[in-house]
Amino acid sequence: MAQDKDKPGKGAGADDLLDWFTVSYRSIYAAVALVLVLAAGYGYWHWTRGPKPPQPQPSAEPTASAGTQGASFEDFDGSVQVKKAGQLEWIPATKQMVLNQDDRVRTGSGAGAAIRLASGIMYRMKADSLMTIEREGVDAVNKRPGGVTAALQSGGVNFSTGAASATITTPMTRTTTGQNTQGEVAVGQSGESVAKVFSGSATTETAKGDKVDLRSNEAVLVDAVGKSGAKTTMPGVPVLMAPPHQSEISYVNPALSLTLLVWKGVPNAVTYHILVDFTPSFNRPLVDQKGWKLSSLELRGLEVGKYYWKVAAVDASGLEGSPSELAFFSVTKPSPGQQGQDTPPTLTLDALEPKSNILHVKGRTAPGASLTVNGQRVDVQNDGTFNEFITLDKPGKQIVVIRATSIGGGVTEEKRPVVVTY
Repeated sequence: MAQDKDKPGKGAGADDLLDWFTVSYRSIYAAVALVLVLAAGYGYWHWTRGPKPPQPQPSAEPTASAGTQGASFEDFDGSVQVKKAGQLEWIPATKQMVLNQDDRVRTGSGAGAAIRLASGIMYRMKADSLMTIEREGVDAVNKRPGGVTAALQSGGVNFSTGAASATITTPMTRTTTGQNTQGEVAVGQSGESVAKVFSGSATTETAKGDKVDLRSNEAVLVDAVGKSGAKTTMPGVPVLMAPPHQSEISYVNPALSLTLLVWKGVPNAVTYHILVDFTPSFNRPLVDQKGWKLSSLELRGLEVGKYYWKVAAVDASGLEGSPSELAFFSVTKPSPGQQGQDTPPTLTLDALEPKSNILHVKGRTAPGASLTVNGQRVDVQNDGTFNEFITLDKPGKQIVVIRATSIGGGVTEEKRPVVVTY
């Protein structure tokens, strides 16, 4: 037995060594396990409670501005179609439709469209027009909506910018407006362009490098190759006189009635362009009279209803100025026992005195009536009074005809003899 205990690897020493290694491995395993547990706990705390790493910011994507995205049809009439950006199909316009960058709008014959942008800019497209809203930026200095680029390929567009500014291009021009500017840009059938400023300011640049600054009541014509003509002052704006705005004209028999439109003549006007329509858009006018030389126009047989009208003056070069303020009147039938307004107006002459070849005419008629003396128009004040001097062309004894016409077409005439001496 003693000999067995003394052999190497046997006995208490070997057992102790084995026990020591066993304990040591267990300790290592436990320590490693503890470290793993602690690491996992720290990781969990760090993930849920610890500071978060910075998150990557999304890259800026180019988008249409809020102003362009807010563009919509305020009104339209007739055939108006839209081709959305990137699409091939033309679709009918709707009031709910939102117009974005690069959307195209076209109007058919007798159609029109009013497009309002969030910046306050208003575009009123005329019939047979094609236009693209290209861009609406932001003025980095003033932090306001910046220039809107609208490309007019054909037809015409009236614009009103409000507090923003606009840029309207044609194949041969680029017109940049100031704020609070109203005007018109149009493209002719042969490719010529015209830029007009009714109020405010704008600058027109051409394909040939010409630059023209425009102010209120000024225009420039640009030919089909991009060469500008001289800046031109447009004819003045007619003032509508009769029928008075928002008036009601009562006819016993409207089909046989005569309604007289009267406006104050413009000194440098050669002719006038008169528009009458059932709606304020004037897209399908009942009357579209161009080349009219008088400052009045008779309308016969108007039916019961509301009528809108405006007049523009045209100079010797054919340039049409800013139209008058829009006005409307209503045609009605009188109620039983009520007299219609097509009855003759009153006419009282206080003075009819010739001095040489000048005739002094003074008196009063019905408010809103018009007055002529030998065919020459006399201004009638709002209260119906008149006081004017008329030139008579021929000398000697003659009959002077004074004719008053009510807003309903009723006529009263006075014929007086006078003697004209030179």
